[in-house]
Amino acid sequence: MSKSNGVVVDVMSVNGKLQAAYTPPESFAWQAPGEIDRSPGPARLPIPDQLAVGWRWAAWGADDLLPTHIRTKIEKVSMAQQAIYRLTAMMYGNGLAYYRNSDLANATDKTKAPRAYIPKVEQWLQRNRIADQWFMPQLADYRFYMNAFSEFVLSRDRSQITGLFHKGAEFSRLSMQNPVTVRTEYSLHSYEFPIGVGMHSDIRRLPLYQWDDEEAFLRRLGGYKFSWHSYFHTPGTIYYARPFWLALMRKNGWLDVAAAVPEVVNAMMRNQISLKYQILIPESYFEIRHPEWQGYTAEARKVLIDALVDTINNSLVGTQNAARTITTIFKQDVSGNAAGKIEIIPIDDKLKSDSWVPSSSTADAQVVQGLGLHPSQLGLAPEGGKMGAGSGSDQRESFNTLTQINTMDQLIVLGPLNFAARYNAQVDPEWDITFFVDHTTHTTTNDQENGLVPGSATLQVQ
Repeated sequence: MSKSNGVVVDVMSVNGKLQAAYTPPESFAWQAPGEIDRSPGPARLPIPDQLAVGWRWAAWGADDLLPTHIRTKIEKVSMAQQAIYRLTAMMYGNGLAYYRNSDLANATDKTKAPRAYIPKVEQWLQRNRIADQWFMPQLADYRFYMNAFSEFVLSRDRSQITGLFHKGAEFSRLSMQNPVTVRTEYSLHSYEFPIGVGMHSDIRRLPLYQWDDEEAFLRRLGGYKFSWHSYFHTPGTIYYARPFWLALMRKNGWLDVAAAVPEVVNAMMRNQISLKYQILIPESYFEIRHPEWQGYTAEARKVLIDALVDTINNSLVGTQNAARTITTIFKQDVSGNAAGKIEIIPIDDKLKSDSWVPSSSTADAQVVQGLGLHPSQLGLAPEGGKMGAGSGSDQRESFNTLTQINTMDQLIVLGPLNFAARYNAQVDPEWDITFFVDHTTHTTTNDQENGLVPGSATLQVQ
């Protein structure tokens, strides 16, 4: 039976309550208006002409807002934020440690050196709060952007580095290359960079350390402060590293998919409508019940259709009508076919069975893997796997593998700290040390009761 010569009554569950509705003739059809996006958004200020006025800086991304775009996208996906946190924590390990370079030089095994403890160095680390105010935020910026910035402060006689401070990557930019020296000579810092404009009067300029011309750089340094840019020199890098997970930030990419799933599910919960069953009423039903049906006007027919829908509503809808039956009388034509028979067709509740509820598991796994963390570290089941969130061996080996891979990144992030040690060692031999990150290795309970193997330099308080 086509819809053009009959009435279709849909019985739906709206917020837990049953309700009947029917499809009217085409003359009564109603079309929903298009949705208008009224979501709030920041007003964008025009980017100033950096090349004509004030300090010239290299745009970070096409609109100079790439670090802000990366952060805001990651903040919309809880699993991405957790992945960044886990990656940062795994890079931090058990924290900073150091050894004397002389101990390594005098060691028979050049791969091993005892962890050192030097009161003077410890006081410097504590005074500058290196562990929590420099090292941790440096790791976080590196994990977000693969770029990090630091500020050095020299003593008045410039013989020692007395301070080392973190500079937020999102609020930092690099100056354009000097066309004469072909060098990026300054880092620029302003809290207004993330809003799309850096007011020139509010930009703080710091000379940028030149590793390939260190002596001349320090000799020309006019003040007591300078900066350091820590970054992985990825392919295509001119000023800023391009993170290997940049593809996650593309429009309509996996981060956008993962961010959209909660909104879709929330909208489904707020506007929960599901078809329970469909009632098909042939036009012959009305012709049998009302012999003059063909002579009725459209208005008169609508009155009869509405009355029937009300009867169905009163008979089937509501908790008081649970398990109630409905009886209709129809006749058969000369061929034995039913005429005027009302059909009730039950419809599977796909929402109830979750088969229509979107899942973010695939997008979450893609995001987590794209950021560089194995999904099992966040309790995500490997795609196609049969061991839930991964076996103990799976999680253990992925953890150990990542701490080994971290070595490259730790070398980059520790660059400023080891430079400070080397600089101070010029006048104080106690500073002739090298910093590293101590890690604990995971093993089986067969080898270690708690499944953890501290590193040889791990501090263990008895």
